[in-house]
Amino acid sequence: MKTLILDNIEKKCGEILRQEGFEVIEKQKLSKDELKSEIRDYEVVLVRSATKLTGDILECANKLKLIGRAGAGVDNIDLDAATRKGIIVMNTPGGNTISAAEHTCAMILAVARLLPQAHAELKQGIWDKKKWLGRELEGKTLAVVGLGKIGREVALRMQAFGMHIIAFDPMVSQEMASKLDIQLLPLEELWRKADFITIHTPYSEATRNLICAETLALMKPGVRIINCARGGIINEQDLAEAVASGKVAAAALDVFEVEPLLPDNPLLKLENVIVTPHIAASTVEAQEKVAIQIAQQIVEWKKTGALVGAVNATTVELAQKTEVKVHLALAEKLGAMCAQLLDGTPKSITITSYGDFLRKFSEAISAAALKGLLDEIQHREINYINVFAMASDLGLAVHHQHEKEHPDYQNLIVVEYETSEAKKRLGGVVLGAKDMRVVIYDHFICEFKPEGYILIYTNDDKPGVMARVGARLLRASINIANISLSRNEEKTKALTAICLDEAISPVTLKRISEVEGVYSPRLIKV
Repeated sequence: MKTLILDNIEKKCGEILRQEGFEVIEKQKLSKDELKSEIRDYEVVLVRSATKLTGDILECANKLKLIGRAGAGVDNIDLDAATRKGIIVMNTPGGNTISAAEHTCAMILAVARLLPQAHAELKQGIWDKKKWLGRELEGKTLAVVGLGKIGREVALRMQAFGMHIIAFDPMVSQEMASKLDIQLLPLEELWRKADFITIHTPYSEATRNLICAETLALMKPGVRIINCARGGIINEQDLAEAVASGKVAAAALDVFEVEPLLPDNPLLKLENVIVTPHIAASTVEAQEKVAIQIAQQIVEWKKTGALVGAVNATTVELAQKTEVKVHLALAEKLGAMCAQLLDGTPKSITITSYGDFLRKFSEAISAAALKGLLDEIQHREINYINVFAMASDLGLAVHHQHEKEHPDYQNLIVVEYETSEAKKRLGGVVLGAKDMRVVIYDHFICEFKPEGYILIYTNDDKPGVMARVGARLLRASINIANISLSRNEEKTKALTAICLDEAISPVTLKRISEVEGVYSPRLIKV
């Protein structure tokens, strides 16, 4: 089996594959055009984080069956494009967890004592004990933003230094955090209380510029900030200004918005900023672990068909079946809607499918609904393979079941979601080949398309309520695409779902919430 290894993966990977009969070619630093030409001949390709396997590159890979990522993150691989072509994508989660956690701890110690700066000055022959006055870690408050595997390992190690750990992670329950002796806090409160802040979230639209001028203003004077997660989570210009002003006493970064780091980056000019070239996972042990792990997974796949570490296996299997894809898409939309409609810490989710057709796909439907939910509230790399394990790690109870035909709907999918604050029940069906409808909303029977921007609220079933809401939308120049109205059996309360051409502002949403007889309006995007 012809295999291409890129990105200087540790040599044991190639050794294992060759011993198992793979024809292994190793090439480095191919241009995009070179890679498009080269990739045509291979059945297996292995990468680390440097090579970007974009959709246009994968379009050229007509023989490719599997992509192996020696590491955890797969944001350099176009998963949708790979899935459409039936290419399996495997990664090695956990292989570099300890290395990344230890590097973060080293950075925390470095910003507390400014060790690299003192070292560099002494190397220049300058002995100045008074200049390098540090801070103890014992008794200080460390804020961990993101309690995934690495965040938890960092917290455990820094507790040994006597630090008090606070954290933010919307997917971790207080019960689970308490077992780790960690206090969960809302972000705004966390910013205000922390002496040290370390980032451990993936990069996404939700986490882009998470630390910026606005959030820096909330922090204590003299706070110290560490980021060994992903570039772009911290606004580097805002951080540089905060360090220069003294608001931030020191910072340590291993990742940056643009890599390699540009020489004109303002952080490089600041003495109290420590930088390393994205090496948190660069240890002998971590590189060996992920190299051996990905090689073993590929060998097992070749021998038995096992998909250990595959991030899109279920999707690849079902992506070619049009009649299944639309039901998976519906389940994912129902999960995403539940997440957007409720606040609070997630407690449980129950997914029920009905009818003989959906029976064989019931577990995949549950995975799709759970993926839709977690994509909205967790902002990590979620896929059909890891979604159940991720939910278990975070203390979210998941129940999935299949029932015979529903008396009113064919092939109905129902998602019931509970948080610390409320419950939500949504049901949907597919009409014809691909026309999706939401038909159950709590105790209301309804019918609207789960697509685009939707304004949803309950209201008193009285004349004039819709007119007053419409007037506020008109005032904001918002066009209505469609309206769905339904009411309860007592004819006292109604459900209104208004499909809009564009999003409404928080101000307009607040004005709608002030309409007499309107309750809990929400704007969601599906």
